[in-house]
Amino acid sequence: MDVKEFLRFADDLVLAKTGKHLNNVQRAVLLGSWQDKKYPEIAEEYQFTKGYVANVASRLWQLMSNKLSKNINKSNLIHTMETYHDCNVSNLNDVVNFGNNDNNDVVNFGNINKVCTETSQPPKIPQNSPPPQTSNEDNTQQKPRLDLRDAPELRTFYDRPSFPLSALETWILEQNCRLLTITGMAGTGKSAIARNLIPQIQTQFDRIIWLSLRTSPPLETTLKNLIPFLSNQHPPNPPLPRGGEEGVFPANIDAQLSILIETLRENRCLIILDDVQQILRSGQLAGNYKPGYENYGTLFKLIGEIPHNSCLILNSWEPPSDIITFTDDNSAVCLLQLTGLGEAATEILRQKGLLDEEAWPELINIYQGNPLWLKLVAQTINNLFGGRVSQYLSYQPVFLSDELTPILQQHYQRLSEIEKQAISQLSNEIEPVSFTQFMSKGQGSQGELCKAILSLARRGMIEKLIGEAEIVFTIPPVLKQYVKMVRE
Repeated sequence: MDVKEFLRFADDLVLAKTGKHLNNVQRAVLLGSWQDKKYPEIAEEYQFTKGYVANVASRLWQLMSNKLSKNINKSNLIHTMETYHDCNVSNLNDVVNFGNNDNNDVVNFGNINKVCTETSQPPKIPQNSPPPQTSNEDNTQQKPRLDLRDAPELRTFYDRPSFPLSALETWILEQNCRLLTITGMAGTGKSAIARNLIPQIQTQFDRIIWLSLRTSPPLETTLKNLIPFLSNQHPPNPPLPRGGEEGVFPANIDAQLSILIETLRENRCLIILDDVQQILRSGQLAGNYKPGYENYGTLFKLIGEIPHNSCLILNSWEPPSDIITFTDDNSAVCLLQLTGLGEAATEILRQKGLLDEEAWPELINIYQGNPLWLKLVAQTINNLFGGRVSQYLSYQPVFLSDELTPILQQHYQRLSEIEKQAISQLSNEIEPVSFTQFMSKGQGSQGELCKAILSLARRGMIEKLIGEAEIVFTIPPVLKQYVKMVRE
């Protein structure tokens, strides 16, 4: 048996028992055990704590023991695995019909054991070995603990051909993305895509929690909501070196963050923080924290940079500025800026019963394919024009309903003064303008104007198009009309 066969055999065991493949930490423990490394050596090599590695290993040995009805530990692991491999049972699916047993946890190795005793004796099970888990316990393990009280309801979801839901699944499950930020203006579907992602990947996680930051809670409040749920302890019971008395939630924010990171290592957790823009400051360039909320940046940085098997998803109108600085090519930190649905938005107009299908592409373009905005304008078209899109489009300028105007106002009020100057200048342009053209007409220093353009792009309030010689910039017709209305 070589190391690949060893890992494949172990993966088959874990998959048959839990319905999940080996995670990265379990593979590290197995590989280190194969190389006869001690737990501290494994922990140092993979940047985990010794206690965490020992805990993962203990649970892994217990799981494999229950599945094989043999007492497995680090010292007899290789011998036991090789014994079964030598008996031509390295592929468990060829030996046991797991799916056909009423009790999926019971494996009958009776005939196999008779053959194996001729060459080597399997390790004896001590009298005080823990009893195998029951199938009910195992089924409980396979179901993640969910707290989706803050999450929106699952409704009709319009997937994006340009960036489908499956791409996010790949980022998280295959590329092990630890920190995913989804940005876009109100109504683009940030919460919808995150909510519909959960059923696709929930079997790969032990804990899943959705929290909204719409009330701008301080980090201490957010951690007190996260840690007891993720650790499944109320309050958590951290060892003394991590701060606080046992059974007492520590008051020190650093100790709380330490507990959270350890929890994300010990359990595979999925955390969704919605409305992250509420902890970011208005009147400044995109991504600056409100005073007193800067420690959220520490949380995001720790989760993005420290190895673990969990994932944090941030939904926000704009990305926190420090996330831009440590987004890199190792796929652990990912940033997705949502735009409109494109042609997929036609399904919204069809469901709303609009007429003049040949005019739908123009309507979708005017409203950027934004699902919420299209639903609002569809109501207007039905109420005023009997669903006739062509008749609506014959009126100029773009009509801003009483429902859409407050949404645009919220975005506009978050802008810094230099951003307002820049977007006002762009709203005067009939055609998209290059950066050079924009700079030649702009008021203010070139450095400040450059920062304004970058900030507006991060907010999703300007569009970048590929011109013949260079990138050109424009703003959506809806936003252009709003800016002109504000100036008047």
